Amino acid sequence: MAIEYVRPVSYAAFWARRIALFALMLMLASWLATRFGPVLEVHFLALYLAASGLAILALLFALIGLVNLWRVGAQGGKSSIVAVLLAVPVLLPGAYAGWLYQSNARIYEVTSDLTDPPAWIKAPDYDQLWLGPRPPADAAMREAQSVAYPGLISHRYDASLDRVVKAVRDAAAERRFKFAEENVPTAIREREEEEALPEVMGGIPVPRRRPNSIIVVPGATPARPQVAVAIFQGTVTDRITGFPYDVIVRAREAGDSTLADIRVAARYGRVDLGVSAHIADAFLKALDEAMLGSADD
Repeated sequence: MAIEYVRPVSYAAFWARRIALFALMLMLASWLATRFGPVLEVHFLALYLAASGLAILALLFALIGLVNLWRVGAQGGKSSIVAVLLAVPVLLPGAYAGWLYQSNARIYEVTSDLTDPPAWIKAPDYDQLWLGPRPPADAAMREAQSVAYPGLISHRYDASLDRVVKAVRDAAAERRFKFAEENVPTAIREREEEEALPEVMGGIPVPRRRPNSIIVVPGATPARPQVAVAIFQGTVTDRITGFPYDVIVRAREAGDSTLADIRVAARYGRVDLGVSAHIADAFLKALDEAMLGSADD
C-alpha cells in the first residue's frame, strides 16, 4: 500500500510575504508623498517607523517559515525568501540613518560664524508634533559644531559687496536655494535693476540713474559709515529625501574685503544627521567657484 506524504503548510511564511510587501509599499508611498507631495517630514518619519515595524515582523515570520521548512519540510520556503528580499530594503534606510546618528554631532543647526551667526529675517518655527520640543541653538550646540565641523568657517573675499552678492545669487541657483526673503542695500538693488534693463528699448536709449550726491556741511562732524550687509533667507530641499532645510546667507563688508556666512537648520527633530553641514559646505564651495568665475570675467 503506497503512502502519500502530505507536506504541512507554514502559514507564517505566506503572511511574512504579504506583510513585507505591504511594508515596502507603505515606505515607497510615504517617501513619494514627501518628496513630491504634501506630506511633511515629521509625518513621513511616523509612517517609516510603522513600515519598519512591519518589516521586522515579516522577517520574524519568514524565519519561522524557514525553520519549519528545515524541520518538517513545510511549504513556504519561497515565500520566506521573498519576504526577506522585500523587508530588507525597508530597513536599510533606517540602518543608514542610525549609522549617521552615531557618526555625526547631535545637532540640528550649523553656521559658519559661531560667534555672530546670521540672524533670521523671519525665524523658522514649526510644530514638532510627536517629536517633542527641541532645545534652542545655544552655546553648547555651537561648541559641538566646532568640534564636529572645524572646517565650516566664514569665507573672506577681496571684493566689493555687490560682486559677492552676485556670486551668492549664482551659487544659490547652482545649489537650488530658493530665497523668499532678502535684505539687500538699496544701492546694490538699484544697480541690479539697472543692469537688468536693456540699454535701448524701442530704439530709445534708457537713461541711467546718477549716483546720489553727497552734501558736505562745513564744520559738521562726518557721520560714521555703516557697515553694508546683504542677507538672503530661503529653503533648500534634499534631492533624495525631499526634506526641506531653512538657510540664510549673509554678506557684509569688512574693511577692504567682504565676509560671507551661511546658517542652515533642519525643520524637524533634534539631529540633522550631518545634512546641514553638508549643505553649508557645498554652498560655500559653490560660492568660491562663483567668485573665481567673476574674477575671470
